[in-house]
Amino acid sequence: MAEALMIGSIVLGVANAILAVVLLALYGRTFQSTKAPFTIALLTFAAAFLLHNLLVVYSYVSMMPLVPYAMMPYLFGIAVLEAGGLGAMVWTATR
Repeated sequence: MAEALMIGSIVLGVANAILAVVLLALYGRTFQSTKAPFTIALLTFAAAFLLHNLLVVYSYVSMMPLVPYAMMPYLFGIAVLEAGGLGAMVWTATR
């Protein structure tokens, strides 16, 4: 069960990275058409999420045996909440 939670966290980390790339593309398209300074902040925000999730995936894969079982549900929960937030941002940006 413990390994399943870590694998789930890794899968969600990859999904979150994909959502961050989609956000980067959407915000990049918005910046090209508007040149608004606020979209630079949005691009920075999406890039930070992308880098964060790439680091999360790498660290979970490389250090999976070292992560205590008690932390695994929390790491999975964080990934689920982040996926929900990024999904809501993508949904909002496409409307």
